[in-house]
Amino acid sequence: MNPVHYFCALTTAISFASLSAFGEEEDLAEIFTARGFDRDHVSLPDETESFPLDQLRNIQFKKLTDTELFPEGPTYRPSDDSWFFAGNLGLTRVDSENQIHPVLGKPGGGGTHVLPDNSILHIGKVGLRRIFPDGRIALLADGEEIGGGNDLTVGKHGEVYFTVPSQGIYRLTPGPEGRLEKVSNRKSNGLEVDLAGEYVYVVGQSVNRLPIQSLDQPLGKEETVYDFPKGEGGGDGCTFDAWGNFYTVLFRTGTIRVIDPAKGKLIAELPTGVEPASNLAFGGPACTTLLVTAGAPKTKNCQLLIAETGLTGFCGHLGAVDYPVVRWLESLPESDLPALTGD
Repeated sequence: MNPVHYFCALTTAISFASLSAFGEEEDLAEIFTARGFDRDHVSLPDETESFPLDQLRNIQFKKLTDTELFPEGPTYRPSDDSWFFAGNLGLTRVDSENQIHPVLGKPGGGGTHVLPDNSILHIGKVGLRRIFPDGRIALLADGEEIGGGNDLTVGKHGEVYFTVPSQGIYRLTPGPEGRLEKVSNRKSNGLEVDLAGEYVYVVGQSVNRLPIQSLDQPLGKEETVYDFPKGEGGGDGCTFDAWGNFYTVLFRTGTIRVIDPAKGKLIAELPTGVEPASNLAFGGPACTTLLVTAGAPKTKNCQLLIAETGLTGFCGHLGAVDYPVVRWLESLPESDLPALTGD
């Protein structure tokens, strides 16, 4: 890739240098604060606190809203208490009153992530796009060159990992010298980086993880964390809670499986009540709300599900404010900006 333009949107106190300084033992409180969560509302576990498993097993999902098209790749924006999701439409926002606001039209996509400056990363057929609050859209990875992407996640140094199902896993590093490269031939669907930023977890017929060796090396040798029972189908989207437990949705059955990676053990199964279900993310003011994208056009039951867990989820690594740009795409019309910003 030959980047032709670079952009640095320093609208936040977080910089790439400060992201790099977290080291091996990240301070979760600092991550939540930097992402815009109010620490008076977020309760993080300490080292002596055991995981409240009974509380997790008792959660109930309810419908947040219907959608006309297949939903995918949710993420939460604390600044205005809103959710974003992708799918058959490129990008849609759900406001705090549960009203839907289409932001980008077709072609659609998968994973999304809110960056520190409130710009949004979105992976899909077009490639990896970054949508700024002022409506500008930057192409960070060209889908015509590498293939359409499916899911994305961010590592502790601001690096972006995303899956191209036909190719493998790609990584985009931030900063003026940022580069795009394939770091694994592993073909997968959902992926997520763990709390410590040590592994990229991938989901398919099993849960596996690949060590993040350094930003100058490919991902390391794959390790199996958990095998799904045969005949139940594979996992799709995934996320973590603040204890480090791994959550993934079994697409066909609409069941969430919660796995303790340290033990390689299934600790809970959470039926969503809708088949199929594709992806999930923690959010809400206290990051205790679990949102699930569910349904399919074929079954005419596309919807967003939500559950108040009482358990703090991992809100995801911050991301950076400076990524190399392949080229600039057509900006959003000014009339469409309220759908994006909520203003």
